[in-house]
Amino acid sequence: MARARTNDPVTSHLAAESVRDVTATQEYVLRALRRSKTDVELVQAYNNLKTAPRASESGIRSRRAELVRKGMVVDTGRRVRLDSGRYAIVWGRAND
Repeated sequence: MARARTNDPVTSHLAAESVRDVTATQEYVLRALRRSKTDVELVQAYNNLKTAPRASESGIRSRRAELVRKGMVVDTGRRVRLDSGRYAIVWGRAND
């Protein structure tokens, strides 16, 4: 996946450089998180990305957790009630 095109602005190249240690699956998790989501919604969005590497639900959640540790995904502070009646964290990309 291209990180920045040669004719992109400097800010795009700086942003691309900041994510150089991101795996392909993590990149697709970030893509799936263009809008804030719960883990349930994240898994659905990830699986809808046709070119995403195959990953299990737990693998997608693990990659999201790794991105949280890297400071690239954050807890938005919002909670939503799932069909199970339990509450879930709504995750979002940092700097969005």
